[in-house]
Amino acid sequence: MIEFLSEEWFEEFAEAGSKLPVGNVSMIIQYEISGVEQGKLRFHMVIENSQINEISIGKHKSADCGVSTTISEAFKIFSGEKKVIEAFMQGDLKVDGDHRRYLLDFESVRNSEHWLDMCSQMVSAAPHK
Repeated sequence: MIEFLSEEWFEEFAEAGSKLPVGNVSMIIQYEISGVEQGKLRFHMVIENSQINEISIGKHKSADCGVSTTISEAFKIFSGEKKVIEAFMQGDLKVDGDHRRYLLDFESVRNSEHWLDMCSQMVSAAPHK
């Protein structure tokens, strides 16, 4: 069983996300997750045509937006237990940069049956500590 947000989890998530249906959302999202073993985890996700093109540990020089939250909130979001907009409105998820693209445009991808199925499979196979 792979651990949530581990390098292996990122590899599998990126592979699954590369097979999402083609759409019209393209953006680079910089994530900062607190509460992980090493303190904070920074990674970025490159979305092209509504598919995951890349997920890499570290900072991206030209991200469209930055998203910060805790590992427990990230797990709730990826598992589908909590919606991104709900976490944002409750102050459990912060967005810097292009809020609209992340909260609204990317929502069409996050709400798709394919994304929800992918996340459900990835999270059920990778519990977090």
